[in-house]
Amino acid sequence: MEKLARLVSSGQGSQKGPHGLRHHSCSVVGPFAVLFGGETLTRARDTICNDLYIYDTRTSPPLWFHFPCADRGMKRVGHRTCLWNDQLYLVGGFGEDGRTASPQVCVLDSLI
Repeated sequence: MEKLARLVSSGQGSQKGPHGLRHHSCSVVGPFAVLFGGETLTRARDTICNDLYIYDTRTSPPLWFHFPCADRGMKRVGHRTCLWNDQLYLVGGFGEDGRTASPQVCVLDSLI
C-alpha cells in the first residue's frame, strides 16, 4: 500500500477513468483499486495494453492515475492479478496477440 501511495503522489490524477477497457484485472489494495492490462476499444480495432491504472479513494472526489508500461512483454488480456504477501502478482492470460497463452507469473513491483 505504501508503494501505491508513493506512486500516485508522483502522478497527476484525473476524475476520468480508463475508457473502453475490457478483459483487464482489478485488485483492491487498501484504499486503492489497481487495474492492469486488458483490451482498449478503439475505432480501428481492439488493442491489448499493458497500462496500469490506480483508483485512489483517499481523495474526495476519488481520482484515477494512469501509468503506461514500456515493457511490451507485459501486455496481457484475460489475466488475473492477485495480492499475496504485499506483492501484486500478474498471472496467466494471453499476450500481445490475444491468442498466445502466457505462462509467466510476474510481480507488478516493477511498475509500482
